[in-house]
Amino acid sequence: MDSILVKGGYVIPVDGKRRIIKDGYIYVSGGKIEALGKIDDSKVKEFEHSADEVIDASDCVITPGFIDTHVHLAQALLRSAVPDDIPLITWLRDWVWVMQGVYDHEDGRVSASLCVLEMLRTGTTCFLEAGFHSRYGFDGIAEVVKQSGIRGILSKKFMDLTGYAEEEQIIPQGMIEDGRACVREFKEMHRRWAGVEGRLDVWIGLRTPGAVSDELFLESAELAQEYNSGITMHLAEVKEDIEYFKSRGTTPSGFLEKRNLLGRKRVYAHCVWFNDEDIRIFAATGTGVAHCPSSNMKLGSGIAPVKEMLRAGVLVGLGCDGGPSNDAYDMIREMKTAALLQKIRHNDPRGFTAWDALEIATIGGARALGLENQIGSLEVGKKADIIIINFKTPSVKPVTNPLSLIIYSATGLDIRDVIIDGRVIVRDKKVLTLDEDRIYKEAEERKERILEKAGKTREHEKLFNNI
Repeated sequence: MDSILVKGGYVIPVDGKRRIIKDGYIYVSGGKIEALGKIDDSKVKEFEHSADEVIDASDCVITPGFIDTHVHLAQALLRSAVPDDIPLITWLRDWVWVMQGVYDHEDGRVSASLCVLEMLRTGTTCFLEAGFHSRYGFDGIAEVVKQSGIRGILSKKFMDLTGYAEEEQIIPQGMIEDGRACVREFKEMHRRWAGVEGRLDVWIGLRTPGAVSDELFLESAELAQEYNSGITMHLAEVKEDIEYFKSRGTTPSGFLEKRNLLGRKRVYAHCVWFNDEDIRIFAATGTGVAHCPSSNMKLGSGIAPVKEMLRAGVLVGLGCDGGPSNDAYDMIREMKTAALLQKIRHNDPRGFTAWDALEIATIGGARALGLENQIGSLEVGKKADIIIINFKTPSVKPVTNPLSLIIYSATGLDIRDVIIDGRVIVRDKKVLTLDEDRIYKEAEERKERILEKAGKTREHEKLFNNI
């Protein structure tokens, strides 16, 4: 691997010291961070001569790459194709599942390509996928992730029932899977893709309570232990989820505890309707939460008690969720939303700081995924997952507090360069590993096919006839 010296600008290591290094540098060799500090360090001259590439980061801020802990790669094609103002269960039953239920492998590949393109372009260097249905084509999506250079955890969807919370028989035929087939495919995909290039992993993606039997829940826990894999699932996203748990005499955390689904490398998305006991148990067991504020706001699901979670020691990461629920895969926007939402929830401007926001988007996500010793901060010995944010733009001038400007003024489109595993993947805002124009063209074509095959073309035209 080439050696790279990034010098100039501000370096925000996110190393627990909450410090900002003005006129800083980072030296990368062998895919890892070898040194960092102030540019007046005597070693910098030596690095300038030995580096294969020197990147000038003047007028920029250098941070760890963002870690998105809840992503639906297959939903990128559904952006703007779903009505904006409907509640979650209707949104799923009448629209999202109907359209995803007609996907073929090409739809899955193109949607993943579009999603990964956007994530790279906006500074995400690692992500956790919520779970693939077999019809999306696991191999094709994994190949996109491999080719792109991003770090990705891909999850195989597990289900053997057709309900959601208290709603029975809600999942359409095209989205139903056989539990035994799910297990077989997970084993095969784990064998084929886990560990590829040191960037890919394969987890179990449980659909939701109501769609998974107790037997499959218990088998999932055993499989995760056997394969040293992780588990992810949507949990306590809407009030209907809590009614489901109450009807069974339990709580979200109690439900998971009984099925051996708590612990490290267990990441549950949303957790909006947690009580104090849920928070205590998650903290005590090292179980992770993927906070998805934009999605929760758009779908009217509620506001997760993230401040309380962090205070209790819960491992909280940040997630953008999906194309029709956010509707962007932009972690800088998500950080701003997370910060503002907690401030208003507590009627307290101190309720969530810019540091809190940056930490859950980086090292917090790494901890939730069990990767904190490898990524999530800029420290010597860690993998070189680095982003360079351009500050030569009107929205972030003048520069007094670069951290505040990242959270409250910048957007993901201000990302200039992205380095993953010590390799430049985005340079001067261009993704080097993917064909952008081809992806845009294919996305438009596949979107039309999906609408037609799902029987949504006329309904879509009626809803959006003013366009």
